[in-house]
Amino acid sequence: MSDSTPHLGLPLLAASQAQKHVTHNEALGLLDALVQLACLDKDLTAPPPSPAEGDRYLVVASNPGGAWAGFAGQVARYADGVWSGVVPKAGWLAYLVDEADLYVFDGAAWTSVRRTLSVIRSVTRLGINTEADSTNRLAVKADAALLTWDDVTPGRGDMRVTLNKKAAANDAALLFQTGYASRALFGTLGGDDVTLKVSPDGASFATALTAAAATGVVAFPASPTAPTPAARDNSARLATTTYVDRGDAAAFARTQVEDVAYTILPGDRTVAVIALTAGRALTLPAASAFPQGVTLTVLDESGACSAGRTVTVACAGSDTLNGLPALTLATPYGRVALQSNGANKWTVVHTSLVLNRPTFVDVANGATTTVGSTFTRIALTRINEDGGGNWDAVNSWYTCPRTGVYQITGSLRVDDGIRAGTQYGVAVHTAEQDGPWFLWHAVGALRSTYPYSRLSLQNAGDRLRMFSFADETVKVVSAGLQICLISDVA
Repeated sequence: MSDSTPHLGLPLLAASQAQKHVTHNEALGLLDALVQLACLDKDLTAPPPSPAEGDRYLVVASNPGGAWAGFAGQVARYADGVWSGVVPKAGWLAYLVDEADLYVFDGAAWTSVRRTLSVIRSVTRLGINTEADSTNRLAVKADAALLTWDDVTPGRGDMRVTLNKKAAANDAALLFQTGYASRALFGTLGGDDVTLKVSPDGASFATALTAAAATGVVAFPASPTAPTPAARDNSARLATTTYVDRGDAAAFARTQVEDVAYTILPGDRTVAVIALTAGRALTLPAASAFPQGVTLTVLDESGACSAGRTVTVACAGSDTLNGLPALTLATPYGRVALQSNGANKWTVVHTSLVLNRPTFVDVANGATTTVGSTFTRIALTRINEDGGGNWDAVNSWYTCPRTGVYQITGSLRVDDGIRAGTQYGVAVHTAEQDGPWFLWHAVGALRSTYPYSRLSLQNAGDRLRMFSFADETVKVVSAGLQICLISDVA
């Protein structure tokens, strides 16, 4: 039979042993030293100079000195003025007072339990401030949680959280709850497309957003649909009906036209004519296809534009441009900026050197008209220019296409055979009557030419005609009239 216990090495009393109290007291001293083991330090290589009764130390130095010689790896205790060492066994625990750490002896060395816990390779459940269960094996109860980049190993500054599912048919998702009732799901739900689902009650879910894994196309299944932009539309409108490839939209925002006719696309924003050897027509897209509030600019970048080499901006179909079917750039580097109402009208929002050719008319006559003491309309049947078709040759009047200020110029040549010195007048107005628009002249020569010029504010649809009056009969042997809109009126 052994004379000491197998674990703590406590001395046992032998039969018929003398002075049993010595052995008994030694065993009690070992119990006092090793039970609830708390050591003051482990980093000393020799005993401290003034130990107190009962002080204990872990001797981890490989070659300690002084009274600790031979105590390497042992527990050193100071009792009755003497240092003694106890050889630990695997599994012994010791609390280090100076480190506030728990150490365990693994059979060869003392190891920090805190350091051991920092490398946990497998744990079945972990609850922080709450209990984990078989479903929620990691549970955290807190107002906030932080995951930050690794600055020890050192890290690269990245932080990624990975949700890995077994197969596409499974879910990898974030679940948002209110009072433990589900309100939103976000992730790859039953497939590889990214999906956002929302719920008012945790039972029924509506799909709010999907992003296709194969194409990257984003869809909003529950949202109201909006018009799908055209293929080259560079606007910020969101297509919720079908996918539109807008990757090249920026490249088509500015389009160069080189000496050809061109049909402007809904995605164009600036159309620049870079070469021009003859008059060319640029046809607008349908106003209904162009986004409202977006400006389309047409400009002559060639510098070759002129009255004889124009750039005509024409509407599509029955659309109108400031009430007209077209307008014309007629000067070098001229430009016009337009906006659509999204339906059937274009409006000029800024212009530079634009000729309102569709409002211009130049008409004349070569037949003799006898004018007497009644207001007589002058028949102008020879049409030299009427791009907008505003002159009615049958009635000899001009229909104003838009409300605005018109420049009216004309002239009459009178043959007064009797040289009577008669009073004679000419006017251009909406009715054959006297008024401030009527210019009176004194006829006193065999042949006289009388000019007429004025600015006139007219309404769209007004009919302007040239007429004359004479106190005595005179003959108008020729006449000419030019009318052109020079300024729109809001």
